[in-house]
Amino acid sequence: MQNYLKCFTYTSATRLSRRSLCLAGLGMISVGASLNIRHVVGASSRAASPDNHLLLTRQNSHSTALAWSRDGGWIVSGGKTSPVEVWDVSTGKTRASLTARDGVLLDCSPDGRHIVTAGGIEVGDASSSTAGLPQTFSEVVIWDAASGARLVTYNGMSYINAVAWSPDGTRIALVGSDADGATIHVCDALAGTLLLAYRQHVASRLAWSPDSRQIVSSIDSIIGGVFTRTTRIWDSVTGHDSVVLNNSANALSWSPDGRFIACGDAEVITLRDARTGSVTTSYKTNNDQAPVLGVAWSPDGRFIACVGGSPQFPDPKGFVQVLEQATGQVTSFHGHKVTVAALAWSPDSSRLASSSYDETIRIWHI
Repeated sequence: MQNYLKCFTYTSATRLSRRSLCLAGLGMISVGASLNIRHVVGASSRAASPDNHLLLTRQNSHSTALAWSRDGGWIVSGGKTSPVEVWDVSTGKTRASLTARDGVLLDCSPDGRHIVTAGGIEVGDASSSTAGLPQTFSEVVIWDAASGARLVTYNGMSYINAVAWSPDGTRIALVGSDADGATIHVCDALAGTLLLAYRQHVASRLAWSPDSRQIVSSIDSIIGGVFTRTTRIWDSVTGHDSVVLNNSANALSWSPDGRFIACGDAEVITLRDARTGSVTTSYKTNNDQAPVLGVAWSPDGRFIACVGGSPQFPDPKGFVQVLEQATGQVTSFHGHKVTVAALAWSPDSSRLASSSYDETIRIWHI
């Protein structure tokens, strides 16, 4: 990988989370006239870059979630004030729009046929509550990726911080809380039924192992509250813990070979042995104290990408970086103006998509 430096985001009234912090930052963008942001969804432009490192820039209003289809042809993106759209990677043009109330969280199935969206605090009937108060739930919907049709709805969670589809395609994991408190629900992907409610700790991030047998979960360091902060590796069927660590992580990604877990916390990426949890190596992403908000191992295992910046405001220290495992070389990609909140790899590991508070999604050639 050549060393190029390119120049060219659901809230709850009673919970403080990274989601609410991100939305506070997005609110600041709307009054930041100096950013010169265009509120155009679906527009795209090719970069006139001599090295063709920046392949495409797409205007998206506050998209803070990304997922790349397994066939490489499309990306689905969404956010609190951004529509959930499936769009063509080559042209940036919209293929389908999903009528999701809130697309802050999303993922696509391994076979590329379905999309899951999560978010949107809904208020239910107060008569169902023992306290006589309205009950809230966060809607989870499975969609047909081609037609945009709604297939399955799951309302078992009152609040959701993260969602992830299992690599084998059979289950979906949801991090947040339900009527009984903090939990991670593991659900049947297409039936929408609850298979396991894991309640061993307060969590906001998770990642599946490549064989779908385990889940690693943790809590953001930037989320306030008085509780024990742990990172746990556990069986996705039984809920049995295999590793418990007394730390936190803003972002998690399991290596394709299943041997390591990349954990992003503060401005540091730490690689841990997936069997023992022990640290194998770590590196600092920046000298500006800009926190890591997302980390992703490339599908071929050669690279680790990370993005970040303050989730509380449009941080000019926002960044996109890629570490090449074999050489240890870190490449920074410049173009986003402020905090970069999400990222996604193409299936062939040749491209990286990043989404920023500057209301653009960019696709980079690696």
